[in-house]
Amino acid sequence: MSEPTTNPTYESFVISDPNASAATLRAELDQQGYLFFRSLVPAADVLAVRHAVLAHCAEAGWLDPDFDPDEGIVRADLEPIMEGHPAYMSVYRKILRTPLFHEFPQHPSLMQIAAKLIDGEVLVHPRRIGRMAWPNYTAATTPAHQDHFYIRGSVATYSCWTPLGACPAELGGLAVWPASHQQGYIDHTVHHPGAVGGYGVPADHAELWHTIDYQPGDALFFHAYTIHKALPNLTERRLRLSTDNRYQQQEDAIDPSALRPHYDLS
Repeated sequence: MSEPTTNPTYESFVISDPNASAATLRAELDQQGYLFFRSLVPAADVLAVRHAVLAHCAEAGWLDPDFDPDEGIVRADLEPIMEGHPAYMSVYRKILRTPLFHEFPQHPSLMQIAAKLIDGEVLVHPRRIGRMAWPNYTAATTPAHQDHFYIRGSVATYSCWTPLGACPAELGGLAVWPASHQQGYIDHTVHHPGAVGGYGVPADHAELWHTIDYQPGDALFFHAYTIHKALPNLTERRLRLSTDNRYQQQEDAIDPSALRPHYDLS
């Protein structure tokens, strides 16, 4: 293993063409571990989901009433909360039950890509996942990890990360270690107390990460072994909203937990 890299380089994603053939997209994913698409989903469809999610946040009293709720501006007097906290989970349960949010992973634009990656009938994991990253709560930032550690089941499972709204670098989008899936599965031995997920892989030696200033409708697909991480939300008061969804072949192995709601929130 190389020496730790204290100042890794961040470069823009390689942009894929959603109209490319299945063979082309699979070859690109095999090479770099991910596929990034600009404006894959119509922005209006993404912003409709954002609006529905933020309506629950506003109802819970999280948002500053002096701003348009769709801006996602948190009240200045609130302390940040994260997944697992009762106040967070109360809102999150309502989000998971919101039809627009629940149906989003099956959007035709996303299913088009999943069908090209998967040789057979596509299964969309019933476990929908949403994230609400609070501003300036860097301790909770998701560390570098592989999704297979949490998903289990078939290795040929593909994640799709989609920001619900514009997500410039300071808001804390996702970053990928390109071609890292070629290392195979890595033990998640690094403990990050207080972070979303809590466990990660040693990644201090990663010299290059790919990321971008995301726009509404952008989508990032990646392999279950691809190492990725969240960047910290460094904005003063803006929530970062996103979804994580998984796709695999219907006939492949699946962990029973992937068939249940996230956090078993019924």
